[in-house]
Amino acid sequence: MLNFKKIRRDLHQIPELAFEEFETQKYLLQILETFPNIKIHTFDFTGIMVEYSPNSGKHKLFRADMDGLPILESTACDFTSKNEGKMHACGHDVHLTILLGLIEKIISEKIEQNLLFLFQPAEEGKGGAKRIIENGILKNFDISEAFALHVTDDLKIGEISSKGGIFFANTQEVDVEFIGKSAHVAFPENGKDAIFAAIEFYLEIQKEKTRNSICAFGKISGGTAVNAVAENCKLSGTFRTFSHRQHQITKNKIEQTVHQMAEKHQLKANLSFFAYYKEVVNSEKLYHKLKKITVKNNYKFIEAKKVFTGEDFGFFTDKYEGILFWLGARLENCKKTGLHSTNFLPDEKAIEVGINLLFQLI
Repeated sequence: MLNFKKIRRDLHQIPELAFEEFETQKYLLQILETFPNIKIHTFDFTGIMVEYSPNSGKHKLFRADMDGLPILESTACDFTSKNEGKMHACGHDVHLTILLGLIEKIISEKIEQNLLFLFQPAEEGKGGAKRIIENGILKNFDISEAFALHVTDDLKIGEISSKGGIFFANTQEVDVEFIGKSAHVAFPENGKDAIFAAIEFYLEIQKEKTRNSICAFGKISGGTAVNAVAENCKLSGTFRTFSHRQHQITKNKIEQTVHQMAEKHQLKANLSFFAYYKEVVNSEKLYHKLKKITVKNNYKFIEAKKVFTGEDFGFFTDKYEGILFWLGARLENCKKTGLHSTNFLPDEKAIEVGINLLFQLI
């Protein structure tokens, strides 16, 4: 029997960033190679897919994400990150442990259903799901359904939340850089103020926030001296919507506004868009199945609302009938911190709940 607490804590101490999960991959393989009746597939990048094929029928896919975040941990737990400046601040260490436990249970119970278990790299911003799909390995299997979960301390242990239809938004990250001309603040007419252009761009783009779209810039840097007109200013942010059409509208608005500000302030601008994540659309059939199983096991089901959270599991729900759900993981007597917090620390009791639900979803 696997020691879930040890596995989770081992993984929590070795967080790695997107496509750099080499130590994580090695740790997972050491466990997987002890399992009978599976076939292990690797890629020319980090990631593992485990094949369990007792017959010639369709396969169901279960996915867990591998990567951590560039965050300095401050949980003060006794298994804190050993990789300074990196942290499992989104619970992927728990997700990986749950998937390992599910594989162990499948083999032990000698389930006759064909199954795939994907340990996916680079969920946090670099498009790991898209890279897996482009690799082509999934084309070798007739996949009928796809499953994933995500821990949250918004919910207590035993609380499950999801919804049918659109669940998570599509997302894309963006960098905007304005390049002006430096001058002494005593003679501003000799310069072109990049910070001024960036601020005006930021204020203008904030008008685009609606019930179905947001554009937010969480990082800004510019200038070199307190008494000089700033030559450069860079904003980094994200925009999120609930449909591809709205995504294109928002993207076009960002492009138009950047060009307008560059022309108005007579400076140059660079615009860079990064990995695009599709919206997560849950199968109504699988949503009702999850709800029924939750109640049957005396867990509490909470109807979710669609959120601007991003998740590249949307690439799988775009191809297959799929379901993503929130798994309650708040530590008892602790306040919620939220995902990506320096203090985010899911309760290990969620591991058994997650294994149990995924197993019954088969």
